[in-house]
Amino acid sequence: MADPRLYQIGTLASLLVYGMGWLDFDITIGRVALLLGTALATQWVCDRIAGVPQPFQYSARSALISGLSLCLLVRANQAELAIAAAVVAIASKFVIRVNGKHVFNPTNGGIVAMLLVTNQVWVSPGQWGAA
Repeated sequence: MADPRLYQIGTLASLLVYGMGWLDFDITIGRVALLLGTALATQWVCDRIAGVPQPFQYSARSALISGLSLCLLVRANQAELAIAAAVVAIASKFVIRVNGKHVFNPTNGGIVAMLLVTNQVWVSPGQWGAA
């Protein structure tokens, strides 16, 4: 059976392409690359620090889901704040754990943390249109 996260990655990526191509989402290709790169790099670093034995290609799927979700949901005035949201989202999976599993949805945790510490980050539900 295929990893269900692959379907989730495909769906999120399709929504992002649709949103950028047809709904005029306020996110650039550069910001998408920055968020995805940061999420993957943070996952790689945290895997190494935590001594995760599985191949990176397996844990990278979770980071891609978080990164794509951030691309769809979070907006920031500064690139550094978008980077911070991705780092917090991924790192929280390694820091806030119960019985060896992360407790919170990493993307939501990253978004909420950034909303609490700055007024320069927001979620833009209106980008999906009114239909």
